[in-house]
Amino acid sequence: SALLSSRFGQSYLNSLIVALGSVLLALPFAATTGYAFARFRTGGRWARFAVLATQMLPPVALVLPTFTLFRSLELSNSLTGLIIVYAALNLPFLTWILMGFFEGIPVDLEWAAMTDGATAWGAFWRIVLPVSMPGIAAAGVLGFILAWNEFLFALVLSGPKTATIPVALAALQTSNGVQIAKVSAGVVLAILPLVVASRFIQRF
Repeated sequence: SALLSSRFGQSYLNSLIVALGSVLLALPFAATTGYAFARFRTGGRWARFAVLATQMLPPVALVLPTFTLFRSLELSNSLTGLIIVYAALNLPFLTWILMGFFEGIPVDLEWAAMTDGATAWGAFWRIVLPVSMPGIAAAGVLGFILAWNEFLFALVLSGPKTATIPVALAALQTSNGVQIAKVSAGVVLAILPLVVASRFIQRF
């Protein structure tokens, strides 16, 4: 009943598409940026602080400019718009996480690869990425959880056909009261992917 009411099934699919899409979009940028910070000290300490400082901005301050921009680009009320927003919001966090993983990889491995004729990009692609795959997987799961739970931007930028799980759950609260049975069933269904993701991330 929960999957059929209030377009909950469609919202479930929307959340999966948006969460997975945002992670797949953000991870390549986070990996390359995190590697640059870890190996080349790009921009020094201030650049690192700037990446982390973006997480201190309140989302409320970003909603209206984002909505105005996306409406002019015809990206509001679309899953593509939500994917772009979530990827941008999670990029600093994922970059910071992956930077720590890359710093834990001995640079001697890359020097050995370049001594054997590999380029800097080749050493990153063939040595660093495979070694750091557990960290990348963990960052991806965390990014998925953050995108899955996000409510504010989904509420403002989505419509009836593009609503995500948090918006669909909020819609079950009507002027006649809260539909307790449907909300309870919906919450159980909503947390299932998070439980699976949490169990998966514990491996890393």
